[in-house]
Amino acid sequence: MATSKKFTLSRYFPEGTEYFYGYPAAEDSHFFNGVPPEIEELVAARPLVCAGPNVKTICFEASLEPFVWGLMKDLGSMKAKKENIIVLPKEINNTVTGAERNRLLRTALIELSSPGSLVMAQPFLDNRLKEKFRIPSHRSIWLNDKRNLTYYVPPQYLAKTYDEFLDGRCFEECLDQIALPCVVKVSSSSSGDGVRICHTKKQLEKAKDDFASLEGIILISELIKSVRNFGVQFGIPEDKDLPPEIIMWHEQLTNENGVFMGGIIELGIEKTPLIKSMEKVILEKVLPEVRRRGWYGVGGFDVLMDKDEQFYIIDPNFRMTGMTVYDLLTRSGDIQKSSLSFMGTFEGSQKEFEKTMLALATVGNSKQKLHLTTLTEHKGLFRFNAALLFDEQKDIPKLAQEVLKKKVQSSVLENASVA
Repeated sequence: MATSKKFTLSRYFPEGTEYFYGYPAAEDSHFFNGVPPEIEELVAARPLVCAGPNVKTICFEASLEPFVWGLMKDLGSMKAKKENIIVLPKEINNTVTGAERNRLLRTALIELSSPGSLVMAQPFLDNRLKEKFRIPSHRSIWLNDKRNLTYYVPPQYLAKTYDEFLDGRCFEECLDQIALPCVVKVSSSSSGDGVRICHTKKQLEKAKDDFASLEGIILISELIKSVRNFGVQFGIPEDKDLPPEIIMWHEQLTNENGVFMGGIIELGIEKTPLIKSMEKVILEKVLPEVRRRGWYGVGGFDVLMDKDEQFYIIDPNFRMTGMTVYDLLTRSGDIQKSSLSFMGTFEGSQKEFEKTMLALATVGNSKQKLHLTTLTEHKGLFRFNAALLFDEQKDIPKLAQEVLKKKVQSSVLENASVA
């Protein structure tokens, strides 16, 4: 397989791959997440703008609605061709949740995906789907489990683990003294959904309540006093003659519980000596070990840096993440400015939204302030993922204010507007 010149999923996956950026609800894959259906619709649509020519995208019908599809095309954001899209049945919509959603998704993937072609953010554990996966599901599940970082990351780049509980009930019933501050993590979880940062005993008791019914393993680890929170995206080509590579670095925006909110890509950050030193560790120590375990594709690590400029890899993400699409688009030159990614909403008519976005987000327009990557609409409420484009970070507050004045709502932009 010759590598693609563009930085897309096709650069790392072989032709015929069918990518579903989806997560089973609850724990139907040994993976804890709290992504509601309307957000999963957005998440699953992200590969549409970065899949490249040889990878098909599996997504929900909401991304193919005529207005949504037409506007994304008019903005110049949509890269996918309809023949490279596998659309899930329309009955799997944002009103279907929990076990029923999982059942319908499993059935649809069994019927729609090709043998040996399916790649899923976190695979279902269903023997009927086993033959569908391109990468055996147990490999992805093992690598996405935070407990297993010790097998491929040198110990000096890991936070200390204080304790481990077999499930939420064991954690809840524990009477032993747990050192504070600490981080409580569901060992296999995403986007901060299974993370609680505890400074006080009250916060620790709340974490016990939150995770009491979980069957997954609970980890108690050191709280790194970080001064910077990075994400690094990497790619490992399926072709073993091609080397693993770093796609892009970005800074992560999280709330007080570590939940991912967005990220900042600052052009040139990858050239700084600090980043180059950690990049060398990842390329020479970490990724060769990952490849040796039979995994390939795009993924990322959450990386903290403390005041002494020591780096710690705290979370593995062997799948697309909330920043992958922006990192790929930036590395490919489709986004040519520094950017702040966010999720936004807009309430109004299709005509109002179209007018607003054509002014803010038309690719190549000299006045372009946003780059949309996904979009859905439900009864006049538009949800979208986008990047706010800027030249210097000092420009962000003013730009955020300008976008918010256009009826766009976003907690990330609200925070940025007063920074």
